[in-house]
Amino acid sequence: MKGREDLQKLAARGDLRSLVEAMGHPQPYMRMTASDLLASQGQNALPVLIEALTHENPDVRKGAARALGLIGDRRAVRHLLDRLEKETSGVGQFIVDALAEIGDVQVVPVLCRVTRSHNLSLRYSSVRALGKLGDRRAIPFLVEALGDTASIVRLRAVESLSNMGEPTLWVPISEMLADQSAGVRAVAARVLGEMHCLRAIDYLLPLLESDIETDVLEAARALGRIGSRKAVEPLISAREREGRERVIKAIEDALQAIGEAAQD
Repeated sequence: MKGREDLQKLAARGDLRSLVEAMGHPQPYMRMTASDLLASQGQNALPVLIEALTHENPDVRKGAARALGLIGDRRAVRHLLDRLEKETSGVGQFIVDALAEIGDVQVVPVLCRVTRSHNLSLRYSSVRALGKLGDRRAIPFLVEALGDTASIVRLRAVESLSNMGEPTLWVPISEMLADQSAGVRAVAARVLGEMHCLRAIDYLLPLLESDIETDVLEAARALGRIGSRKAVEPLISAREREGRERVIKAIEDALQAIGEAAQD
């Protein structure tokens, strides 16, 4: 097979097994295209995709899991769960992503356990998946993930907690404003702003004095969203110290938003 056209011909004549084998093609683009074409077949492709979860080629297993996630049929869940316990971490990540796409909350307890995996990619994927599912049973595990050794897991845990619809989570999220990773601090600030959390203001204000651009930028944006006049003087002081145009613009936007909120 030389290109997408060859794969489309296979799909047109319903040659699903050949498409399954194409998910093991040396070229990533061809693998992805084959997976997409199988997913486009919907329920008709379920049997061959479920069978492909045990294929000898891990790339085929990844593509099968991905396609099952795109199809979104809950009949695939038990097969994906069965494979998750037996798979390598590389394939396991695709299975976790597929389970999140299908959206069946019965998988939440399993994904909660995966957040404690020794494998980074599995921890990251499961924390992200739990955020997509939005089931509150995941909250203790996501709070625990805020202490993960990997910053990308901590960052994703903050984002996933923001999807839980639980106002009291501002407390652990605000504590992440002191994280050693600037990326984690930035996401925590953004989330607190989106939560319009007045009680987080005292945690956000110290970031205005940081030397790190993203600290000041995201703190200013968050304070603008929250809209409390308590932030006005600290924002003005920060503007006077600043020389970075992007940060100055964010501070001025925040001050304007606070002024508009006071008029409402």
